[in-house]
Amino acid sequence: MILGGGEMSEGGGVNLLSVHASKGLEFKEVYVVDLMDGRFPNRTLMSKGGSLEEERRLFYVAVTRAKDILYLSYASYDRVKKLDFVFSPFLQEAGLIKETAE
Repeated sequence: MILGGGEMSEGGGVNLLSVHASKGLEFKEVYVVDLMDGRFPNRTLMSKGGSLEEERRLFYVAVTRAKDILYLSYASYDRVKKLDFVFSPFLQEAGLIKETAE
C-alpha cells in the first residue's frame, strides 16, 4: 500500500493515491470516496484560488482510472460530528443521481 508515494507498489494489493497522483494510470478497480459537496469539489481549495472547473477536471480524472469496475461513494451523515452532507454536484452532472424534491 502506498499513500502519497511517488512510486507504485509491485504485485497485488491496494494503492491509495490522490487523484493528482493517479493521472495517467489505470487500475482494474477504482474506489472514489468522499464525493460530498464541500469535499469534492473541495470548497476550501476553491476559496484559496482553485476553480470549480479544475475540480471538475479532477473528478473526470478520478472516474476514468478504472479499467473494469468503478465504485463511487459519499456519506449522507457524519454521526460523530452530527453533520448532514449533500452529494457532490458532479454526481448529478454525470447523471448518476437525480434531483430529489425536498
